[in-house]
Amino acid sequence: MDGRAADNLGVFGMFDDGGDIVETAFLVQGLLAARQYFNRATPEEKDLAARITKLWEGVEWDWYRRGQESDAIYWHWSAKYAGHIKHRLTGFNETMIVYLLAVASPTHPVPPELYYTGWGGQSQAAIDYRRGWGGVTDGDHYANGHTYFGIKLDVGVGTGGPLFFAHYSYMGFDPRVRDRYTNYFENNRNLARINLEYCIKNPKHFPGYGPNAWGITASDDQSGYGAHAPDERSDNGTLTPTGALASFPYTPEASMVAFKHFYRDLGDRMWDIYGPRDAYNFGANWYSPIYMGLNQAPITVMIENYRTGLVWKLFSANPEIQTMLKKLDFKVEAEKQQKN
Repeated sequence: MDGRAADNLGVFGMFDDGGDIVETAFLVQGLLAARQYFNRATPEEKDLAARITKLWEGVEWDWYRRGQESDAIYWHWSAKYAGHIKHRLTGFNETMIVYLLAVASPTHPVPPELYYTGWGGQSQAAIDYRRGWGGVTDGDHYANGHTYFGIKLDVGVGTGGPLFFAHYSYMGFDPRVRDRYTNYFENNRNLARINLEYCIKNPKHFPGYGPNAWGITASDDQSGYGAHAPDERSDNGTLTPTGALASFPYTPEASMVAFKHFYRDLGDRMWDIYGPRDAYNFGANWYSPIYMGLNQAPITVMIENYRTGLVWKLFSANPEIQTMLKKLDFKVEAEKQQKN
């Protein structure tokens, strides 16, 4: 939005100038955690909670379904171009939280079955979507079941994609739950372990990869912005601190090794006033000149979830979230979290 003129801005292209239900879901995830944290009976905190509730209840999740016959939620809507961008939300990627919040909504919900027809869908549209971005058939039916570097992946396309898939939807939502396919904490842990093992094996022989330097995910790179992933097609030698550091709940020991390397060994090449720079590529002799909140925020939040589980506990305490878990028949398996 242009705050001065109150006009939409097509920042990511002419047609992408309107509502974005995915980024909205990330915002709401944080707001609901904040609503539980600021819960004292003071005028200020009561007012804040009321304003958060108004925002939460105002999100029209069902609008993004595009009709009662639709089997999925769609990413974009524009006042000028309506649903011209036909980007179907299909897992496994970073958008699981959209379906969870859409089912949880007390005002504009979608039916629970949309989680399995949209997010975990088996339609030809869902299969084609997964094959299109992954370039493989492993996981094109949502369930994967293949083993990579000796690690089985229950759900995910190929070796799992960019590692932020294991972070964004789970900054607030506690992944220690099971649906028909997997326990998402265990699956996310395996995504991180596969990413680590890929960097240790380093099949494309990029300099700087190893047990102390891993975490391939979307970030700034020497050519702009790329959705880097641990596979032949998407790995260009760029390592991104958020990949390893936002994985602390899943791989605390390996994440700490990476943290010490990024901080102690790379030093001022990677760290400055705002913390770690976004990414680096030894082979291109390139270090990102920017700090990206999109990647720093998951580091902060997920380290706290590893330490205390605070944000997971706050988000889960919302009554709408507990109702959603029952609607979807998710099994809570909080005791499954591992510290190794």
